[in-house]
Amino acid sequence: MSDILDSLLHPRVLTHCRQLYDDGHFKHAALEAMTQVELALKEKSGVDGKYGVSLVTSLFGNGKGIKLRVPFGDAMQEHAEACFKGAFAYYRNYCAHDGHKVDDQICIRILVLASELLDLVGASRISFRDVGGIAGLIRVGTFGSKESVVDLLHQLDGATLPDDDLGWLEDSLLGRGFSFDQVMALVDTGLVEYESHEYLVPFEMLAERDSLPATVGQFHLTELGCSIACRA
Repeated sequence: MSDILDSLLHPRVLTHCRQLYDDGHFKHAALEAMTQVELALKEKSGVDGKYGVSLVTSLFGNGKGIKLRVPFGDAMQEHAEACFKGAFAYYRNYCAHDGHKVDDQICIRILVLASELLDLVGASRISFRDVGGIAGLIRVGTFGSKESVVDLLHQLDGATLPDDDLGWLEDSLLGRGFSFDQVMALVDTGLVEYESHEYLVPFEMLAERDSLPATVGQFHLTELGCSIACRA
């Protein structure tokens, strides 16, 4: 492969498929590239027990469960689903069940396509909006119990992020056994909201302006989140 082509390929494709291609195993290199896409989908979402087109439908289509939301917005979700489904149905299935027509050029095209899909998986955001509330969050394993949901609600309520620094959140709050995905799960299910605003420097602190944050973000419980936290 040329250096230019290498620059187009995702690191996972280079690691798992480059040697197969160089050795002339074009069908196997192409199949492995699509297998890496499937593995990336599972790793990103945590969803197991689904494969190929069924996995894509679960993560990008309608219905309850953990979703991957593409970066171009909800209007493109359906098209992303079609893109992944077509790649699995056409290329992955052909390589897995036959593949004798996959030559070096076709293989390269599949490797590039798989790289694009892997980049899209990496750029997509895990969404818990459709899991079905707290019961769904527990069912899919995001939380172990309702008590752990309530515990995080209490910890998040009023928590502030200077300069919207998510690293500060992980260091100061999530070191108590919770993850950023769990925070996003509570936001997605409408239990917590996050607002950011410009930090207005008090007059008496103007001399220290350079050391103060430019923005401050704050979590607060929604009406639904309050009702759950207060009942517990």
